[in-house]
Parts: sequence; structure tokens; C-alpha cells
Amino acid sequence: MSLIIKGKVWKFGDNVDTDELFAGRYIMLGNEADKEAYKQAVIRGAFESLSTIGAADENMPTGFIDAISRVLSGYENHNPDSLEALSGDVIVAGKNFGIGSSRQQAAEALRFLGISACLAETMHRIFYRNFWNVGGIAIDQKGISSLLAMGDMAEIDLNQYTVRNITEERQIKLDIRLPEEFILMYEKGGLIPYHKDR
Repeated sequence: MSLIIKGKVWKFGDNVDTDELFAGRYIMLGNEADKEAYKQAVIRGAFESLSTIGAADENMPTGFIDAISRVLSGYENHNPDSLEALSGDVIVAGKNFGIGSSRQQAAEALRFLGISACLAETMHRIFYRNFWNVGGIAIDQKGISSLLAMGDMAEIDLNQYTVRNITEERQIKLDIRLPEEFILMYEKGGLIPYHKDR
């Protein structure tokens, strides 16, 4: 798997709560034994959460809920093209992304929708780890939200530890160095596949 990820940016603001991404009342939806049914149920929960709680948040990017609706419609109507509405895209946020509840479905929903990475000025630690656990890339870095705007193309290079704005030809060097197991976990597709192969 490549450690260079490119995707379109969805720009969020500060203090995006996990309840906006996946409210607690939807937590019992779906049967984890049936992977596809569970995935669809989590996406449905995310759509309902964002359409109600998240819709009132001025930090939510225009068009994001519509894109989730297209993905959900792809599952419900067996339309493969709609399933790709958010595939490979990148969330870029301000401070405190993923605050609130520790429920894993907030991270799972974004991964099931196709979001490849979440970048933020600061990120809640439990959401950060949950997103890595489900096979995504989570990075918090000062200055990241001013580097990338809504609709820009982002490139995340975990070999060189850079994030580049392809659209405007600017980049920043990341301050972090990830643990080797995080890279291996990403390459395997998440925490469970990583441990199954050990």
C-alpha cells in the first residue's frame, strides 16, 4: 500500500463533536456479524446524525451531507457510482476535531464513507486512535487548516512526513513521527487485520 495519499478536501471548523458525526441513539443499529449490513447501518446513522445535529453547525462544510446521502443511496439502491462520492477524500479541520463521546462508530462512519484521512489543528485522542484503528490516517498539526481550503487537492506523504496543497503548490513539514505499528496498521487496513497477521 502506498504511503502517499491524495484526496479532495472537505473543510470543517473547530469543535466538531462525535455526536454530530454519529449520535448515540444510532449506536445499536446494524449487526456486526453481517459486514455489509453493518456498514450500511453505520452510514445511515451518520447521515441521520449529520442531517439533524450536524446540520445546525456552521463548521460543517456545504455539500458534505449531500455527499453522504449519495453514498447511502448507493448502498440502498445498489448503485456503485454513488458509493464513490467521498472515496479517498480528506477532512481538514480546526481545533478539537472528534471531541465528545469515545464511540468507534464516529470514526467507522467516516472510513465506511471513503474518507482516507482526517487532518486537524488538534484532535481528540480517542477519535485519533479510533481512526487509525479502522484503517485511516489521523494527524494533528498546527497550521494544517490554513494550508488547505475546501475543494483543494491534498497530498499526505508519510514517507517524507509532508502535507502538500497540490492545488496551490504549497506544503508543510509535519512535526510528528508516527510509531511503526501505526504505519503497519494502516498498511494492513486497521487494528484487527494488523493483529490477525502477526
